[in-house]
Amino acid sequence: MKKVIKNYLAKLQENDKKGFSLVELIIVMAIMAILVGIVASQVLPYMEKSRQSKDQQVLSGYCTDLVSAIAQSTEPVDDVDGQDITGLTAGTTDANLKKFAGTFVGLQNDTAVTAASLKAKLKSKEASKGQYSIQFDYSSGDGKVKVYLSGHSAGASGDKMYVESN
Repeated sequence: MKKVIKNYLAKLQENDKKGFSLVELIIVMAIMAILVGIVASQVLPYMEKSRQSKDQQVLSGYCTDLVSAIAQSTEPVDDVDGQDITGLTAGTTDANLKKFAGTFVGLQNDTAVTAASLKAKLKSKEASKGQYSIQFDYSSGDGKVKVYLSGHSAGASGDKMYVESN
């Protein structure tokens, strides 16, 4: 009987070890690292698409403001090709642009659109590649305004750096 009790007490002392062994913890960490790698590779492309969509929203906002400024002009506006948008808020000397530049500045809350402010707003890889400008075209024939990142004037299908008014 004493022997049975000793065996029972010995088994109780063996079972007192609680927690995880170092090997078990290392295995769990390795599994977690693999899962994080898989999830990151799936999420990163969507993050860039989100940045591109945000940039397109910014361009669309400028397009809307340009359409509104041109529509509010009291004089007819001639065609504009490849004009840098920062020139409108920097006090343009072009007589054609002066017809609507003041209204555009008002729509920007009297804040100048500068290269620094554009860099703060545009976050996609395409926009952060280097020196760029936001340019716009206006066609007096059909009244369309196109706003685009320099180098994207073709407006190719699926181009995220190009917005055209209806």
